Amino acid sequence: MKRRLTLVLAALLLALPLAADNHDISLSFGLDNYSWTGRDYSFSYGVNLGLTSRLEMDIWGISEIVPEPFSRNMFGIDFGYTLIGRRTSGTKIAGAGINTLLSLGAFYITEDNGAGPILSIAPLTIGNPVTGRRERLLKTGVGWDFVNSRLVVTFSFMNLDYYVRGSYRDYEF
Repeated sequence: MKRRLTLVLAALLLALPLAADNHDISLSFGLDNYSWTGRDYSFSYGVNLGLTSRLEMDIWGISEIVPEPFSRNMFGIDFGYTLIGRRTSGTKIAGAGINTLLSLGAFYITEDNGAGPILSIAPLTIGNPVTGRRERLLKTGVGWDFVNSRLVVTFSFMNLDYYVRGSYRDYEF
């Protein structure tokens, strides 16, 4: 039952924001980890919505794929702000191609109902909405689980964002 609920939540997480009328929308995929037991591998997925030229909202999930798929999951939402320059101009003119992203949000862990705030930084992002793709490198998050009174650390070597709205395909050159 818990596994089915997790799959439904993950599907909704990816599908619902696609209907929104936003500046830009991307689908995000990558390898991520929040469990440091050394025996599992997890992947991350999500939807990123551009709110302004510097602010974005990321709805994401991290799910274990080895040894037992979707047995351990973490879901979250955060708001990210670009520190170096604009992500996009909302036109065919691209924003900063190299940036740093600072995010603040909240998370929920399904296996023990852990929840709390999380602060993360992606020190290097390459790409932007107009180019149609962006890589977020070395994203690290630190959060506090108020339910279980513990520190939660997430790490991703690289996440890829594929823009489905707001890229070069939507503008005439």
